[in-house]
Amino acid sequence: MNLDILSGSDATGADLGVRCRTLPVLSPQRVVLVKDADRLRAEAWDEIVTYLDGPSPTTCLILVAHELDARSRGLRRIDRVGKILRFTLPRQPDESRRWCQQWIRERAKRQGKTISPEAAMLLFSLQGSDLLRLGHEVDKLCLFVGDQQGIELDAVEAVVGEGRVREIFELTGAVSRRDREGALVCLRRLFDVGEEPLAILGMLARQIRLVLRAKELLSENRPQGEIGRMIGIPPRFLPEILAGARDSSLPGLERGLARLLDLDRELKSWGRRQFLYLELAVVDLCS
Repeated sequence: MNLDILSGSDATGADLGVRCRTLPVLSPQRVVLVKDADRLRAEAWDEIVTYLDGPSPTTCLILVAHELDARSRGLRRIDRVGKILRFTLPRQPDESRRWCQQWIRERAKRQGKTISPEAAMLLFSLQGSDLLRLGHEVDKLCLFVGDQQGIELDAVEAVVGEGRVREIFELTGAVSRRDREGALVCLRRLFDVGEEPLAILGMLARQIRLVLRAKELLSENRPQGEIGRMIGIPPRFLPEILAGARDSSLPGLERGLARLLDLDRELKSWGRRQFLYLELAVVDLCS
């Protein structure tokens, strides 16, 4: 009741003004979050400027944008009465991997634990760069090891589930080999144990990106161990990635990523048919 999330492309000035001035319910504050604020129309910015002349003390207005014109009257007004925070995202996959693994180590350290590079690498391979998911998994690992200070590879497999770890890599490996029947069997098992379709989509997308990166490094004649370190894959799972890189064509991998982008839209639009769309996408990826 105290959180409104709006899209900048749809929000109107009048609606924004009403939401920002609405009193919270059973809470000292409410939050109005506007995503893609760089798509707000001029009349919406005018309303924001007017609102900021006398903002509600019980409302926290958050505007999120990829970029905004520093000369904007609205941005200048925000800078005077509020705060502007600027964040730079890693642009290269290697940079993102290193940053996430460092983040994993720091989160474990704050709880008095250390996590081995191999364990952090496997956790990142399974969860990707979603810090919310990574944070939850690190917290569970810290609880799982109890009084033990170090978190090793076997702890990650135990917490995430050794069968789930194996199933994920079997699915992505089958897709790389274009083993349609094997991929569909793995997909069905993951779905039967309650794996979320969007999470499976994320795994497949990461797999293709890893194979693309491995293919690029193979073309540079990089040693196998160095490739594993650069793409952030534990040695035991690296052969599947390298096999996929050798067996896949660059245009095919690019088509696979484009297909998964379409799948992302389909899964978010048709909740009741998610598994069907996922199966069809896997069939396409194995063709």
